[in-house]
Amino acid sequence: MNLQSTAVHDAALANHEGGVDWARVRADFPLLMREVHGKPLVYFDNANTGQKPLPVIASQDEFYRRQNANVSRAVHALGSEATEAYEGARGKLARFLNVRADDLVLCSGTTFAINLVAYSWALPQLKAGDTILVSRMEHHANIVPWQLVAQRTGATIRVAEILPDGSLTWTACTGR
Repeated sequence: MNLQSTAVHDAALANHEGGVDWARVRADFPLLMREVHGKPLVYFDNANTGQKPLPVIASQDEFYRRQNANVSRAVHALGSEATEAYEGARGKLARFLNVRADDLVLCSGTTFAINLVAYSWALPQLKAGDTILVSRMEHHANIVPWQLVAQRTGATIRVAEILPDGSLTWTACTGR
């Protein structure tokens, strides 16, 4: 699915009252059509594995069928096409985020990205007396790297607590 058809698709998800039509959103995720224990599947483990909507599945399928090659390494036709598709996606994402494309680091997943920041930036930068702030709602994958960096550097970890309305306290930030 190309960017234009994705925009049309996204517009179609709004219901007539301007809100989101959640039934149509669910319909875009094939796995959510399953039943488990006789009930429609509800999937909450998104921090571990995010389910893919049809446009993503279609794009991945197209890539594996027509362009599957090493990105930025192969000089043959498939490699060039794969690199062009990859860099095209980087450009679209950069425009969406209003940043320069060469400022984006694309990773295989969130856990890899968190570890990349923790070990390549934080580990050499942090020292005793520095503070690493996490919230009580963090997934395990966003706690362990910071615990290990804190152990190695002498930095301390402070935890922002969750208020009943789902917002976070500033106590961990301010120390008050």
